[in-house]
Amino acid sequence: DVDECATGTHNCSSAETCYNIQGSFRCLSFECPSNYRKVSDMRCERISCFNYLDCQNTPVRITYYQLNFQTNIVVPAHIFRIGPSPAYAGDNIILTINKGNEENYFSTRRLNSYTGIVYLQRQVKEPKDFLLDVEMKLWRQGTYTTFLAKIYIFITAHAY
Repeated sequence: DVDECATGTHNCSSAETCYNIQGSFRCLSFECPSNYRKVSDMRCERISCFNYLDCQNTPVRITYYQLNFQTNIVVPAHIFRIGPSPAYAGDNIILTINKGNEENYFSTRRLNSYTGIVYLQRQVKEPKDFLLDVEMKLWRQGTYTTFLAKIYIFITAHAY
């Protein structure tokens, strides 16, 4: 595997980030939606919300992640863990995959009241890219706060 991102042999624009994967690379762009500001390369935070319902239903934070696996990964495979930090007694989370799982390769499970996992539940036979929107609703002291993880998953052919 040649790291095209490190050697500069990629064709990503200056607005994109180069991400190396086995045998290739991807050009990713991380934009914050309106009403969000970029607080780091991979994180957007909500600027304001208009009313209680809007605050409950829009993510307070959107974070991008990239994961790279090979087609021979053994399933079920825990690929991502999510939870509030810090966690408090009485916290409770609900995890939902809102987008990107139309073919049902992934699922979520709670490990306890404040930790959830995303796992690959069926084998991906061919190289394939996914972008999952995983929403975590945190119930804390009578209020829901929503967090969104946008997870790029690149399944590449395994190297022999």
